[in-house]
Amino acid sequence: MLETIRTTASYAISNREEFIQKVRSISQVRQQEAAKELKRKVAKAKKRIAELDMLIKKLYETYAMGKLEEKRFEMLSAGYEKEQDELEQTLACDQASLDQFNEDTDRADKFLALATKYTDFSELTAPMINEFAEKIVVHAPDRSTGERIQEIEIYLKFIGKFDVPMPEPTPEELAAEEKRRQKRIRDHEKYLRQKERKKKIAAGQITPGEPYALVCQCCGETFHSIRPNAKFCNRAPAQ
Repeated sequence: MLETIRTTASYAISNREEFIQKVRSISQVRQQEAAKELKRKVAKAKKRIAELDMLIKKLYETYAMGKLEEKRFEMLSAGYEKEQDELEQTLACDQASLDQFNEDTDRADKFLALATKYTDFSELTAPMINEFAEKIVVHAPDRSTGERIQEIEIYLKFIGKFDVPMPEPTPEELAAEEKRRQKRIRDHEKYLRQKERKKKIAAGQITPGEPYALVCQCCGETFHSIRPNAKFCNRAPAQ
């Protein structure tokens, strides 16, 4: 979380105009989508309220002419009025949200004002979390690639989930990342071998301290080694 707050705040302060434009464009899309749905709900609620007004009016007229029993009249009118009250409450809430979307609120400026309050981002503090973090979404671990990967989404106040533009990695950085990836793969393979060995020891299939049975990656022959990550036997490849 500290890295997200630090990089976003630093980017916002160092690239003020670019940051403002990016936040406005993201916010505009979100507002347009939400406003469209709210407008649909508001229009539907208004239409139904008008229908209920007509139904209640006709119900009273029918009752006044003696064409409807009092018990039936009370049941129907209570149902219509209850539905109308609920719709009016929902309508008031949705209309208030719609009016809020229509206001020209600059979220980028609010985040910038918050970011400039802090001069030190070296340590994550409780006040910093409370002021910057809106919510944190932790996803279930994913092991489909053989590695344990767990995605964590951090939503910041005023701007939500914001992706800081990153420069293209250099060849050296790509090479270093590939080296780290290969190491993670080797570490994971070693972990699986050790896990399997522990199962065999528990089942009495092998004795603790007994060398590992491995396959030589050069000649394909089985060999034994005390090192679980050994790849080659001591014999020279066949000519």
